[in-house]
Amino acid sequence: MKFKLAFWVLLVGHFSFGQTYVPGQVYFGANGYIEYLAGNLPIVLSAPHGGYLEPDRIPDRDCSGCVYIRDSYTQELIRETTEAIFEETGCYPHSVINLLHRKKLDANRSIETAADGNPIAEESWQNFHDFIDGAKRKIEEKVGAGLYFDLHGHGHTIQRIELGYLISGTNLRRSDDELLSGTFAENSSIAHAADHFSNNFNFAELLRGTVSFGNRLEEQGYAAIPSSNDPFPNAGESYFSGGYNTRRHGSEAGGNIDGIQIECNQDIRFVEATRKEFAKGLAIAILEYYKSFHYDWDLGNCKSTAVTNYSEDEFYVFPNPSSGALNIITPNFPSQIKLLDAFGKVVEIIPVFEEKTSISLEVPIGFYFLVQQSDRLLKVEKLIVAK
Repeated sequence: MKFKLAFWVLLVGHFSFGQTYVPGQVYFGANGYIEYLAGNLPIVLSAPHGGYLEPDRIPDRDCSGCVYIRDSYTQELIRETTEAIFEETGCYPHSVINLLHRKKLDANRSIETAADGNPIAEESWQNFHDFIDGAKRKIEEKVGAGLYFDLHGHGHTIQRIELGYLISGTNLRRSDDELLSGTFAENSSIAHAADHFSNNFNFAELLRGTVSFGNRLEEQGYAAIPSSNDPFPNAGESYFSGGYNTRRHGSEAGGNIDGIQIECNQDIRFVEATRKEFAKGLAIAILEYYKSFHYDWDLGNCKSTAVTNYSEDEFYVFPNPSSGALNIITPNFPSQIKLLDAFGKVVEIIPVFEEKTSISLEVPIGFYFLVQQSDRLLKVEKLIVAK
């Protein structure tokens, strides 16, 4: 009982929102259903609909207009894009992932519809948005301005990436002069950019001109709308213009974080090799889009806060979540690491004889804990297995 008590107290501390987040490290919300990779770039990524977990303690949402379809492979895509950005810069974007299936929590809706009154789902919804809000505050305090991308998947017939700025397809079909004469810019999710860079680019150019994010994707070989090549959806064509997250976390409501909803077509998501290649293109498009305006900060500055070493008393596990293939790095060896299930039962004991250990776990999908205990420390890492 003493071991289990110490174990759970450590986990409660690990979930504290008041803590200092280390760039490159993964943290979880209070219930373990929201994953946050702390960043040191002025870029925030989120995936609200890519979760697999369907815990029985959260009932399926049963609300009018509820949507239950998961955005397939967006959880994988956000991790691959994060990795690609790191490979390009040596630094990390802030990445927030809802690990719950959309049946249990829709993190791209207001809390009433998102959680359907369930307190556990409501707390997870709050964790999801708290992580994003915290990342945005950090960016504004340190850098002044930045970018937010909400990552989704669509099943529309036309295989192109749909970019949402809170401008409907009907309004995108307006002329540039009409877009510039109304209040479209100030009511968009890039209102800050439209105002801040107005001396250099007008709003129509930001939406679908040569400096638009759509054009950055087109430069990487991916069809996107709106862009110079495809400035608006034709009447009758399906198009997502942005949702709750784009409105809440973009600059339409104020602040200096511009937001874009990215709806990825199936052709670039479903095949692993194709998706990974797209993740590299998406990473470059994001970085080039940022550098187009600079947002008054050099991306190279992030390296001063990058994590390059681990402390002598810690061990690291990756990838996490994992399909079962796992790498463990620890300076404490020889030793053993216990794999515990969510109830604290020992599932497997992993012997460690060198600094890096690679293993393959044959365990069901779910939450686990890796515990390394020695005379000097008790170290716990949370592990998600999702196949």
